[in-house]
Amino acid sequence: MLDLVLRFLIALMIVLSVLAMGMSLTFGEFGVALRRTRLLALGFVLNFLALPALMLALVLVFSIPGPVAVGLLLCAFTPGNGVGTLLVDHARGDVRLSLALVLMLSVGSVVLTPILLGAVTGGGIEAAFGATTWQMIQLILVFQLLPLVAGLLLRRYASAVALRAQPGIARGARLLVLIVIAAFLATKWELFMTNGLRPLFVSVIAILASFALGWATPRVTRGERASFAMTSMIRNLALALLLATTYFSDSATIAAMLVYALLMFVAGFAIAAWLRRSTPLIESATNP
Repeated sequence: MLDLVLRFLIALMIVLSVLAMGMSLTFGEFGVALRRTRLLALGFVLNFLALPALMLALVLVFSIPGPVAVGLLLCAFTPGNGVGTLLVDHARGDVRLSLALVLMLSVGSVVLTPILLGAVTGGGIEAAFGATTWQMIQLILVFQLLPLVAGLLLRRYASAVALRAQPGIARGARLLVLIVIAAFLATKWELFMTNGLRPLFVSVIAILASFALGWATPRVTRGERASFAMTSMIRNLALALLLATTYFSDSATIAAMLVYALLMFVAGFAIAAWLRRSTPLIESATNP
């Protein structure tokens, strides 16, 4: 029962995050973001090549056992979470770029995540596509595309309502991040030591490195830098859990993913708050 409540909170958090960000933009602004091909290509390489390769290297260097390694790798293989955009907004980063990145990464996951999963685990790529592709498309539609389109339509046809409601929805989504963190701590605390200390070290290194690599993106503005860093750090754990429950029954796999999720949300919220304090309003207002 507690697990169902936790999953519901995570789902609601993602939907409200994307809805709030969609309500903050016009179709024209979002279209401009989708045409920033160089930046989107950089985000694609970072999230589907660099970060999975980094996690694979960490798993090998720290000799993480098989089921735990699978859980950590699944986190690396599933980018594109709307909560990342919410935290970009809180950090006064480029929301338009983050939304475009999340959309691109979510769609790319339908093809690339099964390929990465099959290649690393030794499973059949064809079987991975057959078992998960439609479920992945449903997840992306329900949790990413539909809330985004709904937010954009509200902004287009009920602009006054959208502009009044958006700050409250965004605050509610941020509050849900804190509630999810508290719920994890209250119900899943024992998972921290289930797999030992090494997976904890690997998770912390991977989370901080994903932020650092995004922040180090060359030839970008401060707002774009924050967008790359926060969007890359927050992985799509709903999709990762779908793949884990479809393919892997070992509790160690699920435990590794839940611990990663908790550390990721804590780090993401803390870093976004720090970036917000360190960025003057006038500077964030000048970001494209």
